[in-house]
Amino acid sequence: MIPESAGATPYAIFLLADDYLSAALLAHADPKIGTGPVRLLSYHAAELFLKTYMRSAGETVDALRSLSHDLEKMALRAAALGLKLPAQILAQSRKLSANNDYVRARYVVVREPTDISDESVLRCCRTIRSSVVKALDMNEQGVPQGGHWLGALPPDYAVGR
Repeated sequence: MIPESAGATPYAIFLLADDYLSAALLAHADPKIGTGPVRLLSYHAAELFLKTYMRSAGETVDALRSLSHDLEKMALRAAALGLKLPAQILAQSRKLSANNDYVRARYVVVREPTDISDESVLRCCRTIRSSVVKALDMNEQGVPQGGHWLGALPPDYAVGR
């Protein structure tokens, strides 16, 4: 069996995150698709962008998985590892986590007046993406301009597979 960490480079995770963000933008533009898929795809993209940074900083796949789908925990962990995120992103991630929005986007179709708009969720995701691109010295397509590891390879990284 191929270990989950095989190939889990920051660049590979980033490309997957970009795919989810592209899917969220397409879903948002389609009037036949409701708010749930847009939000879920956006949250997953935001998670993966944060995991891109954390993986680059040496976090193991198990450490990333332990954060579950808690966007606030991920944002705080990435910030603790040196990612510069605007205060608004930290506040939005706190609100999204407090409202259990990730789970609600998957299972509940009722919107609350206090919910962050779909547009704001997409903007939050794009801002996280931009912060990661800048921190990891990537071009706009996500291609590293230098090395894409901030530190040593994580201990679970399968070299030579």
